[in-house]
Amino acid sequence: MLCHLSDLHLRDARDLDAFGRQLDSATVQSAEHVAITGDLLDRWDAKLLEGALDALGARGLLDRQRLTILHGNHDLASSGGHPRRSSDLWRLALRFWDPPLLIRRRRRQFYEAIERRGEGIASPAPFAKTLRSGVRLAVLDTVPIPWRPLRIHGDTLTVRHAIGSVQPEQLEWLTTVKGDGALVLLIHHYPLEAPEFRWNPTSRLRHFLREVRVPMTIPAEERELFWAAASASGARLVLCGHVHRARLEWKDGIAVGLNGQSGAEWAGRTIASYDLARQPLKQVCE
Repeated sequence: MLCHLSDLHLRDARDLDAFGRQLDSATVQSAEHVAITGDLLDRWDAKLLEGALDALGARGLLDRQRLTILHGNHDLASSGGHPRRSSDLWRLALRFWDPPLLIRRRRRQFYEAIERRGEGIASPAPFAKTLRSGVRLAVLDTVPIPWRPLRIHGDTLTVRHAIGSVQPEQLEWLTTVKGDGALVLLIHHYPLEAPEFRWNPTSRLRHFLREVRVPMTIPAEERELFWAAASASGARLVLCGHVHRARLEWKDGIAVGLNGQSGAEWAGRTIASYDLARQPLKQVCE
């Protein structure tokens, strides 16, 4: 059984406690493998990352055969998406100005911190590994690092930090991944059409700004390239998060397992599991 967590958005010690309780669930403990497909953290916090790794290690999960982690757009950013205190609001504003060199450095630190605790658990994408059962995992990076995070067109502001991207060289690599076991792709962004977040500013700002748009999707032409490569590789299942929903869908005969409820109290925390020996494939959420 493959267990899938995503978009945990850990912010502080209270969230770490909730994460620990989630890891103690029978579903996680009995799973052959646990995949965390991004946004483990709500914003970059090296100490909190170590705390999350402590929680995983205390439960015997810091093993390449038990766990795979990849980063999401929040893991490397200066601010989170779920403010809990007034200082978070300042970080939310600063998020849009993270320079690419800073994000690249944090990405390196993110993977180095995880690799120090367990070799083969995480690595800059693309990378692949095979589990003892024969199931194969292939990880792609769908988080771009834009130089221009904002775009203003008339009275509409578009925030681009949540848009996904698929790099052609990673898709080319994917088509070379060979093997006999079922192939599962791990990515952060949802590879189908996704709704965007829209916000209408208060009356004080409305004179200058009518709407704020936050697209959440991978551009259509890049999605087409992704699905062509996924089909060529013989992928059976794609696990992803980012849009904070839990459901199972299908694209050209390939299952798309979406999961990821944020750490916000109203959203809850879901665990999805898949029995790859089952026909047809089914998502079980708790």
